[in-house]
Amino acid sequence: MYVTFGDKKYDFHKIELDVLQKGIENTFAKFDKMTLEELLQQKKYEHLKDDTETQYTNLLDKPAGQALLELKELGNPFYKQFLNNYGDLNFSRFVVKGNEDLLQKNGVYNIIVGNELVFSGVCARSYRERFNQHIGNISAKGCFKDGTATHCHINARLTDRFGKDKIHFSICPMNDTKEMNMLKNSIIRRFEPIWNLRAGKEVTEFLRTF
Repeated sequence: MYVTFGDKKYDFHKIELDVLQKGIENTFAKFDKMTLEELLQQKKYEHLKDDTETQYTNLLDKPAGQALLELKELGNPFYKQFLNNYGDLNFSRFVVKGNEDLLQKNGVYNIIVGNELVFSGVCARSYRERFNQHIGNISAKGCFKDGTATHCHINARLTDRFGKDKIHFSICPMNDTKEMNMLKNSIIRRFEPIWNLRAGKEVTEFLRTF
């Protein structure tokens, strides 16, 4: 696969996925590095401090993930205010397989579902690290407001399509960060990948800095 912009041709290489586990629920509940009270001291959660300390005193000393899970199991939607927009969805764990030399590089990547290009992004670090350790393996903290909404968003959408469509990534190794972002933005403008368009401001802001 290749994409041409102006007089330059960009070659993309197909990368397959190996799904290890599907339908992982309540990933956020595994976060135990802070109590709920300690989490409330973080800037992202200051606006929740008064309500939480007033209404949920019994949860303050518990690990944050466990405390939120208890609220969820009680049917109390307040727990969602601690999570990013995609933090309480079902996830999968997967790894990529293919040319090892290419996977050690960085650059632009596309996600193809069926025959449709659904997402385009930039890897400032190696593809292998991004895909295997982050997008393909959602961490508990990644589900929170100060976590990585992009990874949760992509993983959850892929999880919904595994077993229904053929899915692969395509990668275009590059070194120049400015050129990477130019290519990614050009792809989004030309092909209008639906996951990029639906990601909203939260994901867009993240992509600018990653």
